[in-house]
Amino acid sequence: MSPSTISRPFTDGVYCPLVTPFKPSTEEIDFDALQTQVVRLASARMGIVVLGTNGEASHLSDTERSAKETIRLCKEARDAGADYVIVIHPGYFSFAMGRDLPSLKNFFSQVLDASPLPVMIYNFPGAASGIDFDSDFLIEFSEHQNCFGAKLTCASVGKGHRLSAHTQSAAYKTRHPRPFFVMPGFSDILLPALVSRASGCITGTGNIIPKTIVKLYDTAVSALATGDAEQLEAARELQDLVAEADWAVVKAGIGGTKYAMDTYVQEGLGGVPRTPPTPRKHHHQGHARYRSQTCGCIREFALNFRTGPACPLIQCPMGCRNFWGEVGWGHER
Repeated sequence: MSPSTISRPFTDGVYCPLVTPFKPSTEEIDFDALQTQVVRLASARMGIVVLGTNGEASHLSDTERSAKETIRLCKEARDAGADYVIVIHPGYFSFAMGRDLPSLKNFFSQVLDASPLPVMIYNFPGAASGIDFDSDFLIEFSEHQNCFGAKLTCASVGKGHRLSAHTQSAAYKTRHPRPFFVMPGFSDILLPALVSRASGCITGTGNIIPKTIVKLYDTAVSALATGDAEQLEAARELQDLVAEADWAVVKAGIGGTKYAMDTYVQEGLGGVPRTPPTPRKHHHQGHARYRSQTCGCIREFALNFRTGPACPLIQCPMGCRNFWGEVGWGHER
């Protein structure tokens, strides 16, 4: 199925892999908090990705996420109302599969042929025992009619550039009228990735500072389209801020992300990580990492759910950095 033929076409922009909020007492899914997350991010004009790495999909039960086979999961996603799927390759047997390129190609060929939804290939060496696809592999699968993009959580701007150059060429567009989306998995490289023709990004940091990242994306796209030097400098300054925040989020992990959401956005919004991580210990460790990485700025860029007039850039009281504030569901302070 082509992305251009479904009711909600995939578009360029910034997407956020939601965390799955678990209740502290039972570790059951808090669906009210999940609904609040979706409304909050949609209000910031950010796309939604569910059950990714940040969503702790590997910790969900069979009734919540079947693990029997990828194709079945694609069908379940369609039945649940999803528009697209992001598929990562199996990494359990990386000692064998990492050297067996035909087996990896066969895996994706079967999934792409059988999935009822368009597929984005997910290249995440850190979550697949080090298996890392090169641009040749991704370019080959970009020719499949049911492959609409690639998420590159390998942080390789060069790989993304080669893939974008191929899929945005006149020859490719003649063969494939539907667009192909190249999406880095980190927001700390969003500006250089956009220069290399990336379509946006899919970033877990969007759980905390969605408006700031969307502002960076909008400013960068406008600067590249118009050649405006002042806008480009503004995009660089925003990228400086987002790069700091993104690194803090990556180092703090899922537990730190959830702690920041609960503490600085709305209590209970992130919930606890599902074990094996120890929830409270994981939260405290995450908080310490946030504070050390951001010089106390975490309160300045968290969304507080307060409405008010449009804000300028807000100065951190410690004098280190600014974060973007806007109207809507409150300020990112």
